[in-house]
Amino acid sequence: MSSSWVVDVDYPEPRANVEGWVVDMEKKLEDAEPPAKVQRWPKHCIFRVPLRFTSKMVDGMASSVFKPQTVSLGPFHHDDKDLKPMEEHKLRAVRHLLRRDHAGGDSKLTLGGLVAAMETVADELEDAYMDLGDEWRGEENRGKFLEMMITDGCFLLEVMRMAIGGKGSIPKDYEHGDPVFSWHGIQHIGPFVQRDMLLVENQLPLRLLEKIVAVEEGTSPSAASINSMVLKFLEREDASEGTGLGLHPLDIYRTSRLKGTSQVKNNGKGLQRGVKMTSAPTEVGIFRSQKVVPRSAWKLSEAGIRFLPSKTGCLDDIELDNGRLYMPKVHMDDSTAYRIHNMMAFEAMHVRTGNDVTAYVLFVKDLISSADDVRLLGRKGILEHDLADDDDAVVRLFNSLTRDVSKNWESHLCRVRDAVEHHYTSNHLRVFLYESWSHLKSKYFRNPWSLLALVTAILLVIGDIVQAVYAVISYDPNEGKPKIH
Repeated sequence: MSSSWVVDVDYPEPRANVEGWVVDMEKKLEDAEPPAKVQRWPKHCIFRVPLRFTSKMVDGMASSVFKPQTVSLGPFHHDDKDLKPMEEHKLRAVRHLLRRDHAGGDSKLTLGGLVAAMETVADELEDAYMDLGDEWRGEENRGKFLEMMITDGCFLLEVMRMAIGGKGSIPKDYEHGDPVFSWHGIQHIGPFVQRDMLLVENQLPLRLLEKIVAVEEGTSPSAASINSMVLKFLEREDASEGTGLGLHPLDIYRTSRLKGTSQVKNNGKGLQRGVKMTSAPTEVGIFRSQKVVPRSAWKLSEAGIRFLPSKTGCLDDIELDNGRLYMPKVHMDDSTAYRIHNMMAFEAMHVRTGNDVTAYVLFVKDLISSADDVRLLGRKGILEHDLADDDDAVVRLFNSLTRDVSKNWESHLCRVRDAVEHHYTSNHLRVFLYESWSHLKSKYFRNPWSLLALVTAILLVIGDIVQAVYAVISYDPNEGKPKIH
């Protein structure tokens, strides 16, 4: 006998005081994903750094690796009081740039011409910034936004051109003792501008520089010429011809540290990438690494893996070939923390950027668990530095770089990590022999007295063995027995 149960549940009608918040919540849900905002997401390439990055401590200083100290570029730090002193020099750069063109009898570059050119890409420039404040966005604030863009763009162009061109490139319309736009001024201010223009929150779209140069020269410059100018100022190699315009200085600096290029043409829908995309997930050649036990450089060296410099200095130029681990030669100084932190933050926030720099940092972090590992890589010509506190500073730097960094992504270096682990775990006899020999060298060969004691012990053992063998050979079983006649 079977029976079926039907339960009717009568839900009570919402009370009058409940109906109000339900309506409010429905309204919030409708406004939670406005189409206009969603459409801008793929166009964003300049970001405010989230709290999960700024809360990190780097040598006792929180978030300072993301904050400009000399000049604000773009809207995010425009009103910082500590950066206000540079504002007057920005205006002087615009003034000199405009007057210099007039002085030559050619009126190509005028403020009106600059504004008209910027108007054509104003929406594109706005969309480059994620979380752009309302005080900058929209037609009612367009003038304020373009004034800031033109001022910052002209300032950056003047500084870069003078620094790249050398002492003879300082225009005569600047005074000899100019605190910024003189050879003395550029030598001192240039490195600090370099540092600030590589901060993820302090970026200017390269489309802005392209437009200023186009108005100045009367013709559109090639993307490679704009990229190369920025890279020369950042002391990197020129961009190759045919390379698409980068997004901003941090973007092309990052791609200059990687190998391989991927051209993405501008399709008229905003700022597009024309740079390296070596780690974007594809169906071929990309691996997600299994959980790998971190093994230090010393541990791997003891197991027979040889460390050798790669042919290039690209951070992702790392390969394992028949027990030889090729790695790029990298120099680290006081600016390294700023550059790597911001490249990693950019990789985490930009949807069309891979994880190559982050993968390199995680890879090296597993190799250097102590100062001994740093010294080993230094002797192999792979890692150089001039940081204070000697080799321990490098260990602390990589510990800070990888703190709270997600590893759940795909990268070329995942395959290399798996190959290193497989080499280590699949050659037990060879690993045992290498480790035994390494232990013997470290224990006895570093001290001459220990070596002498070892040699003496070996000679005594050999002497005992020879004596025992001689005794066995010379033994006569009939010796001592009575003779029978």
